[in-house]
Amino acid sequence: MIKSILIALVAFVSISAKASESERIANAIQAANTSELSQMFNTSIELVTPASSGVNTKEQAKIVLDNFFKNHQPIKATVTHETSGTTNSMIVISLQTKNGTYRISISGTYKAGTFYINEFKIS
Repeated sequence: MIKSILIALVAFVSISAKASESERIANAIQAANTSELSQMFNTSIELVTPASSGVNTKEQAKIVLDNFFKNHQPIKATVTHETSGTTNSMIVISLQTKNGTYRISISGTYKAGTFYINEFKIS
C-alpha cells in the first residue's frame, strides 16, 4: 500500500516537473527572453524560422531568435500540445505576435533530469 502511494507520488512529481518546463518555455517565448531559452538549448540546435534554417550553436541560435522576436513582437504564447517520454519530449506552442500567429514545435531530451532543446521550429 505504502509502496503504491510512493510510486504514484513520484509519477505525479515527474509529470509536474515536465509540465512546468513547457510553461517555462512558453513564458520565455512570450517575453522574448532568448537568454532563458538559450540556457535550455543543447550544444547544437536545429533552428528553423521563416527567415532561416540550419543547425546552430547555442549562441548563434540566440542571435537568430533575437532577430525573429525583434521583427515579430510576441503578444501571447500558449502550449497547445505536449508529449513526454522518459527521455524525449515534444512541445507545440501557438505564438501570437503583432505580425500574425506562428506555430512553434520544440523537441528535446532529458539528461540527468534537465531538459535540453534539440529542435526549435517556427512556422
